[in-house]
Amino acid sequence: MAMGGAAALTACGRPMTRSDRDVIAAGQPAALLIWAVARDRLAGWPRKPGPEVLTGLPAAAASLPELGSLSGVGRSANLEALAALKPRIVIDYGDTDAKNHAMGDRMKDRLKVEWRLIDGALNRIPEAIHEAARLLDAEESARALVDAAASVLADWDRVQAGPGFYYARGADGLETSFRGALATEVLEGAGWTNLAEGSRDIGRVTQEQVAGWDPEVLVTLDRRFAEAARADPVWRTRRDGGRRRLLLVPDLPFGWIDRPPSINRLLGCAWLADPGGSTMTIGALSRRIYGMAPAEIPQPRWVW
Repeated sequence: MAMGGAAALTACGRPMTRSDRDVIAAGQPAALLIWAVARDRLAGWPRKPGPEVLTGLPAAAASLPELGSLSGVGRSANLEALAALKPRIVIDYGDTDAKNHAMGDRMKDRLKVEWRLIDGALNRIPEAIHEAARLLDAEESARALVDAAASVLADWDRVQAGPGFYYARGADGLETSFRGALATEVLEGAGWTNLAEGSRDIGRVTQEQVAGWDPEVLVTLDRRFAEAARADPVWRTRRDGGRRRLLLVPDLPFGWIDRPPSINRLLGCAWLADPGGSTMTIGALSRRIYGMAPAEIPQPRWVW
């Protein structure tokens, strides 16, 4: 950030002296994109990751402050505190609809700083990485990640059709992503059929609605839900008396399906493209996205 080494206040009121951290993420998806492309430029997290998440990231991740969100998701940022950081640019990453463009225009006027909204569509991740790298003067260092993303998506795009599914979010499994939303692009793009209809984003449903959709497979990132559903015959049993299957997908340091819907989703795509042989690809992707790979590469697992 253009502070010439002088201290500035973060949104939490603490001094910050990093002269190169001049990029603000509007929301968590943008923060992860910036982290992957030029992590030395990220001024802070919209929502600071918890201790369990931080164990899967380099130490620098823990030192970044929580700045709050500009995207309307989570705790809102203090605009005066952000302006005091004198950022060079704000990057948002996600839906490029009229609503998000209008929000960006309003924030740009209030912060008096350049604002860029990058298309968050899953199949455009290579372009998103390249655009972020261009904005952050990191095109050369990001080239390998662009190529890796393109290769993974090419393999993922060739996957044969999968089962009908319901995506169970949260400990009770009754929050879901409806068909066509960013949060389930990983599965839908691989030919899995999202049976949840009635909206276009994320929302609450009832167990009766899920039973009516009668999915073959439940997919979740939440280990609490996986354990609770194991003992619940309503979750386990289909209309014809057959058993549903439940797929538990890794969520650390970030989810492979969403949470957030950012470039972390490439890990889910890599697994869907080659469930039995993607370990090396996932390890290499983890190093490029997060700055380190886990000691043990996690894999999605069929709980029942």
